[in-house]
Amino acid sequence: MELYQIKTFAVVAEAGNLTRAAKNLYASQSTISLHIKGLEEELGVCLFLRTPKGMVLTAEGETLLKRAQVILDSVELMKSEAHSLHGEVSGGASVGLQTSPIYLRTPQLTKCIKENYPGLSMNFVQVPTWTVRSEVLGRNIDGGYFYSVLPPVDMEAIFLENTVLRVVGPISWKGKMESACWKGLATLPWIWTPPQCPFSQKLKETFTLLGLDPVKSMIADSEDAHNALVRSEHGVTVMRDDEAREGETNGSFYVWPGGFLEVGLYFGFHKQRVADPIVKALIDCVEKVWKPE
Repeated sequence: MELYQIKTFAVVAEAGNLTRAAKNLYASQSTISLHIKGLEEELGVCLFLRTPKGMVLTAEGETLLKRAQVILDSVELMKSEAHSLHGEVSGGASVGLQTSPIYLRTPQLTKCIKENYPGLSMNFVQVPTWTVRSEVLGRNIDGGYFYSVLPPVDMEAIFLENTVLRVVGPISWKGKMESACWKGLATLPWIWTPPQCPFSQKLKETFTLLGLDPVKSMIADSEDAHNALVRSEHGVTVMRDDEAREGETNGSFYVWPGGFLEVGLYFGFHKQRVADPIVKALIDCVEKVWKPE
């Protein structure tokens, strides 16, 4: 059997379906299926049950997944020991960014890496917050920033801060919004985010607690799309406080004065890679940049 088959097995088990696994592995679904089929044939067992809802591990698959994780962890350990033999951290580090690099202090992180780990090169990948987590769990990136309503349990993570979210609307909607409560806001058209987005989850939680059902006029999964749609008077949305205030200053948005929401900002990494020199270097610099005290 090949190492790539074992990794595919673990990623499919984590993802629960071929579509997500294919995205995490940057491969086609047919390729993923061939990897699993080849591994099953070589092992002589069925690893998954193919169901309408996705790939479900069989009892044999559950048992062998534990062995697969041991193998993958041993590979990571071997890489870590190889890096240590150089006497310094070297190689490439890939980091997922889910929002503005400036907000995430990416220039400061790069400066810290250059000063403290000159043999380490950086590769920044801009992806949605939910993709950052799947990429970390799939071991496709070394670490990444993401939002979360609750502390994550599927990976190790450093809490950085509570990100403040403001409700914003078109500047021309000031009259509709300035004296409105959450009930009044619920009647306006909302530009929502995908259900896996923590912004969406926080909004849903807030409206549900108040017994309200907001008008969701459309869904957009990028900050740029939300900004453009608000400016063109398609609805209201939530965005980071710094973005909202900048838009307010330049006359693009009206920021609702009635309250705010918060979601946690984290830097996450795989639980089995805590001792990896590259991950340790990232953790060191992230903590220096975000927690100088």
